[in-house]
Amino acid sequence: MVRKFILDTDGGVDDAQALLMLIAAGRTPDAITTVFGNVGLDAATRNILAVLAVGGAGDVPVHKGAARPLTQPIIDAKYIHGEDGLGGAPRPTQTAQPASEDAVGFLVSSLRAAAAAGDKIDILMIGPLTNLALALRLAPDIVGGIGQLTIMGATVYGRGNTTPAAEFNIYADPEAAAIVFGAEIETLVAPWEPCVTHYMTGAEVDAMFAALPECFEKQFSLALAHHARQTNIGYGGEDHFRFVDPLAAAAVIEPGIVTKTIEASIDVALAPGITRGMTVVDPSGRLGTPKVTVIEEAKIERLVALYQRSVAYRPAAS
Repeated sequence: MVRKFILDTDGGVDDAQALLMLIAAGRTPDAITTVFGNVGLDAATRNILAVLAVGGAGDVPVHKGAARPLTQPIIDAKYIHGEDGLGGAPRPTQTAQPASEDAVGFLVSSLRAAAAAGDKIDILMIGPLTNLALALRLAPDIVGGIGQLTIMGATVYGRGNTTPAAEFNIYADPEAAAIVFGAEIETLVAPWEPCVTHYMTGAEVDAMFAALPECFEKQFSLALAHHARQTNIGYGGEDHFRFVDPLAAAAVIEPGIVTKTIEASIDVALAPGITRGMTVVDPSGRLGTPKVTVIEEAKIERLVALYQRSVAYRPAAS
C-alpha cells in the first residue's frame, strides 16, 4: 500500500522539475507545503500553483508555510532561479488558490492523525527545512506519523554551493536543519555532490525536446531546462542539466534508483563564521544524532527516463 505523501518546497526551477517528475510518474503529492528559500514565500507558492496547473494537478492542496528562517535574516537564490523563481518560464492563465496559510498547523494535524491511526506519511523536502522544524518544535510527538523523510540538501565533503562550506537549503536555515537531523526519523538525504555528478549533456536535452510535439507543457519544461543549463554555464560549468531536486524526487518514485549510500550521523554548524550551515557527516555516529542514509550514486539511465517521462507528460485535458 502506497503511503500518503507531502511535498515541502521553495518553488524554484528544479523544484518545478521535481514536481512534474512526481506527477508524471503517478506519485503526485497528496498535499504540498511551501516555504521561503529560492524566492520569497508568496512567489514560491505562486510558482507551485502554476506547476500544478501545468501538470493538470490543480486540485492538490497547497499550504503556505514559513516566510523566514528561525533566527537569521532571510536569504534567497534569485540569482540562480531568476526574479520569478521559474527562470521566466511561461505561466498558465489559471491557477488554484492556496488551501491555507498554516503549513505548520497542517503538518502537525496530519502527522498526529496518521500516528493515531497507526499510519505514516512520507515527506519530501526540497527547500529549507523550516516548516518541519517548527512542527517538531511545536509537537515532537509527530515523529510517530512520519514514514520516510527524503531531503535534498547538505554536503558530504564540505564543499557547498552557497558558501565554500554550506549547501543552500541548509544555509538558508541552519537551526531548522539541526532540529530535523536531530529527530528520530527514517531519513534519506540527497546531498549536493551527487546532484553535480548525475546530469544530462545539453545535446542530450536538446535531442529529447526536439522529439516532442509543440505544446504549452513542452515550452514550460524547455524553459526550465534552458535556464538551468544557462545558469550552470554562467558559473563556469559545462552545458549540463544537473539532477538536483529531481534526484530526491526520483528516489521517492523509484527507491531502487539509488545504488550507493552511506549511513551516517549529520549535524549542522551553527556558529557565525565561514563554516555556518556546514553539514558534518559522521559515519562513526560519534556526533550522537540519529543515523541517516546519504545518497552517493544512482542509476543515471533511470533518472533520464523519469525526466523524459515528465517533459513528455500531458494532462488528460491537454
